[in-house]
Amino acid sequence: MSQRRQSSKASGLIEEPAAEFFAKTGPLPASFDEIRRHPRFYFRACAEAVIHPLGKRGDAAAPVPCFVLTRDLSRSGMSLLHNAQLFPGQRIDVTLNGEAPRAVEVVWCQRLANKRYVAGCRFLKAPG
Repeated sequence: MSQRRQSSKASGLIEEPAAEFFAKTGPLPASFDEIRRHPRFYFRACAEAVIHPLGKRGDAAAPVPCFVLTRDLSRSGMSLLHNAQLFPGQRIDVTLNGEAPRAVEVVWCQRLANKRYVAGCRFLKAPG
């Protein structure tokens, strides 16, 4: 998919201007009561993803390819924006910067607005 088309799909997920959203870089400010093990860094990008349905492997539902916006990442996980609700325990394969897909598991998901959700995900260990 072209960069322009990805950008137009992605811009519907963010409230701030796209240029401002993508311009943020560096470490996120930490609060005094931060309990995370690893610092987070802004990582603003449109990423390819494959969202796997919740449920047992025998379900008829097939994984859904789509695009998500990444917000930040750390050594243990990442935050992303999506246009549909995600659920804790749901697996997503995310392709960052054209590298091999990384599997993440949704830990939490919060509705920001109509068709706009933010999800916190943790990286899953690669098999093997």
